[in-house]
Amino acid sequence: MKQTILVLLFLFFFVPALFAAVIFEDNFNDGNINGWTGYGYNTGNWQASNSTLKFNGTNYTNYINVFSMDGIVTPQSFTMEADVKISPTDNSTSHIGFVWGFQDTSNFNTAYLRTHSDHVTHWSYLNGLQSAQSYVQVPGADNNIWYHMKITVDYTTRTMTTNFAGYTNTFTGSEFDTINRNSAGRMGVVTWGEMGYFDNVVITNNVVPEVSTLLSFALAILICISQKHFRLKGR
Repeated sequence: MKQTILVLLFLFFFVPALFAAVIFEDNFNDGNINGWTGYGYNTGNWQASNSTLKFNGTNYTNYINVFSMDGIVTPQSFTMEADVKISPTDNSTSHIGFVWGFQDTSNFNTAYLRTHSDHVTHWSYLNGLQSAQSYVQVPGADNNIWYHMKITVDYTTRTMTTNFAGYTNTFTGSEFDTINRNSAGRMGVVTWGEMGYFDNVVITNNVVPEVSTLLSFALAILICISQKHFRLKGR
């Protein structure tokens, strides 16, 4: 009985993590930006600089600057994380973060830091129409400081968790739907004209087997354990 309980606990709490796979990572130590494509304005301003990805911008322009990974389609369940730093030349309004479900500059989902508002905002664009916004409050957020940003999105459970420099919030149900109106599409990073830096970009595909698969796997293991138990008992 004790073995049975341990097997079931392992399956449901540890096996799903074994299926997660890193599908993209770049620390820019190779000094190039091969495998990336720019969208929006000033696409030629993206460059590798001192082992980081840099958008060589200036200040907030209200024009989106997206740099996305080639060959990566937004998974149904994923984690995206990176180190980010925003450095507008006027040290004022600033925006830096992620996009996913990106079809074009009129259809995408996004989450990014606003240092001037001390929060990370989340919203989506669908056919050029912006949704309502949801937030993670980041007290004391400032320019010219490296922060770690991480989002975990699951379209099946309709759950999204954002962690920014230790500040976190989870969005579910209708709030999740509002943020994530676009699925599939490209994934990438974003600024709105400011000089921005990214490093250690990692995307993990959080593939979790269906419950029926786990139950079948559990049943097979339990049968093996039972057979072994009876063989030992018969000796």
